[in-house]
Amino acid sequence: MEKPLGVVVVHYGAPGPTRRCVAAVLAEPSPVPRLVSVVDNSGNLESLPGVEVLPSPDNPGFGEGANRGARALASRGCGDLVVLNHDVEVLPGFFAAVVENLQRPEVGAVGGSLYLPDGRTLWGAGGVVLWPLGVVVQYRSCRWAWRSREVGFLPGAALGIRGETFFALGGFDGRFFLYHEDLDLCLRLRRAGWKLWYSPRAGAVHHLGSATGSHSFSSFYLEHLTRTRLMPFRPLAFRLWLGLVHTLYASGRAAWFAARGQSTQAAAVLRGHRDALRHLPSGPRPVTKR
Repeated sequence: MEKPLGVVVVHYGAPGPTRRCVAAVLAEPSPVPRLVSVVDNSGNLESLPGVEVLPSPDNPGFGEGANRGARALASRGCGDLVVLNHDVEVLPGFFAAVVENLQRPEVGAVGGSLYLPDGRTLWGAGGVVLWPLGVVVQYRSCRWAWRSREVGFLPGAALGIRGETFFALGGFDGRFFLYHEDLDLCLRLRRAGWKLWYSPRAGAVHHLGSATGSHSFSSFYLEHLTRTRLMPFRPLAFRLWLGLVHTLYASGRAAWFAARGQSTQAAAVLRGHRDALRHLPSGPRPVTKR
């Protein structure tokens, strides 16, 4: 008997977006059996019909929250996994596209088109890592949006992944509280010999920044985004290079915020970068080539 697909939704903030996310998951018409676990990192989510709500009152962050949900789903007999931000709505055909592409023997993870709330503006269609700068650039051209292909990066907002591979890699690295845990996982998948696959049929709508304030450059967003920029990369010599690059970038960005009278945001960038440099010796987890 085929194992059901496990769907993890990591909840944080107001309950409304999570309810909308879960409703879309349950209504998605693909003929794919699925079980859903919602990890409540805020401690304010009441029971939801048709899903398991897992209390997570210590709020370990997105990645470790997803790990907890994945372990709960594995104990219920699920096979492959889908991890979702609470502010995502999957579109019809999402689960069928994930399952179909994970059947490719070389594919370790699958992602698709992510649209802004208007349903037309493309936020991302897979991405690539610009190695000299240690940053990710997402494809946002419609020329790329309709091509199924291997990519260098898939965002964790709506990510399908082989269950056995996820656990073999140790899941998301819990040292990443928020941001870049998806880049770290993608790079470890690639080092282990797996391909990251983009499928335009695995589409979703992303209501950006509903909890973290990323759309308004909140201090919370800026500090956490800056703090973990360097950790996914190896070796140490390369992280030292990126430390120099990002020192110049963080200084310039902080100066830009300060010039606009946004001293709180400027301080958040500098705090995050200070922590990034402090953790330079901490690289990614080792992986075993499959």
